[in-house]
Amino acid sequence: MDAGLVSAWSALVVQLSCVFTAPTARLWQQIALGWILHRGPATVTGIYRTLGDLADRHWTTYEKFFYRAAWSLQDLSLRLLTHVVEPLIRQSGVIDDQSGKPVVDLVIDDTTAARSGKHVAHAGWFKDASASGSSHKGTVIHWAHNWIVGAVTLRLKGWPLIRWTLPVIFALYRKRSDCGAGHPFRTRQTLGAQMVHALAEALPDVQWRTTVDGQYATREFVGNLPANVNTVSRLRRDAALYELPPARRRPGRRGPTPKKGKRLPSPAEMAKRRRNGWKTIAVQQQGRSTKRRVLGITCLWYHVRRDVPIRLVIVRDPKGVQADDFLFCTDASVPEGQIVQRFFDRWGVEEAIFEAKQHLGFESTRGWCSKTVNRQAPLAMILLTLVKAWYASVAHTDPTLLPQATPRYARKKRPSFLDMLSALRSVLWRHRITGKSPCSQRIHRIIQTVAYVLFAAA
Repeated sequence: MDAGLVSAWSALVVQLSCVFTAPTARLWQQIALGWILHRGPATVTGIYRTLGDLADRHWTTYEKFFYRAAWSLQDLSLRLLTHVVEPLIRQSGVIDDQSGKPVVDLVIDDTTAARSGKHVAHAGWFKDASASGSSHKGTVIHWAHNWIVGAVTLRLKGWPLIRWTLPVIFALYRKRSDCGAGHPFRTRQTLGAQMVHALAEALPDVQWRTTVDGQYATREFVGNLPANVNTVSRLRRDAALYELPPARRRPGRRGPTPKKGKRLPSPAEMAKRRRNGWKTIAVQQQGRSTKRRVLGITCLWYHVRRDVPIRLVIVRDPKGVQADDFLFCTDASVPEGQIVQRFFDRWGVEEAIFEAKQHLGFESTRGWCSKTVNRQAPLAMILLTLVKAWYASVAHTDPTLLPQATPRYARKKRPSFLDMLSALRSVLWRHRITGKSPCSQRIHRIIQTVAYVLFAAA
């Protein structure tokens, strides 16, 4: 059984090998194995020592994989999308009612990865949104890299309790002072738009439903979306909105047909004034069912979308605990319930970022030169997607991989990412230790390697 599970993992890793040269592809397979088995900071030394006698090259070759080898993170990301994630998209079975195309949800957000050392390329002072607030006595500013992460979210048959979040594409934001003629400055919104266009071009026969935070609700991001993409985001409370333009010019009036109707009150004013048109919906928020009052309005946000209608949704907490929220979708035909649910599901990318930082070393890489910085940390996210894809494909048919009951969680049914990673590590270690070779010297070396890996996390 272990051999089949190991083969399923190896097949996923090999799927991405074609973006490398033949020698580098072998390195990639070894680094992926060592990274998964290693516990502790995601350093090349730690990965090399975890590989033990499986590392058949000098240790400097593994460092050169990141700063010298000829491969592209963009190509690797798109290969991950088309050969690992796309089969899962088809398996989810969600079809767009209008176009008949498969539907894929994409969530984009940015995060910081703390670094140390003033000579680390592209690091700067950034706000850590996850460590800001009353519990931290205000805003936390730290020396870090700022990564933009795009993750596919979907539900799979056989896993009714899990919404899978699979990071697929990444971009490193660089401040204006860190850019030059060879690398022109790009805002986060521009980088996010480039990511969306790359994914939509890679899978043109699917309907992309993108969800982003309010900082991406700009003309740079949503002003020129591909035809197979629509976006949900948060709207400014004081946004300048307009009615739809009249179908034809009024009799006796000269000039071109108006591109917009009369000015509407701000979303905040409409929330106060409107009494009719509200309805109650039930949505899932972080695994719990909750009710919201919503008011949907089709209008123009001319500054951002020009003459393309949007669907504004005012969201109200019936209990009055939370303040009114204002969402919009670039496709005015999308119902209010779906818009609100898509925005709530955005939380999944935060969990994926936390998982990559906590368990795969996204924040603990040690590279400092430009090429290594741009390549090393995203591999933690790519491996996270591979682990989830492996677990989703094999665990529902193998009960031994499911999380074991404990006194604290006697009825645990929803595996965490740590459960998935632990199951894969267990399979890989058992297969490695109980290999066909009976050589006692080899077994001794493996036990030494295992001892290092276990103590490295202490």
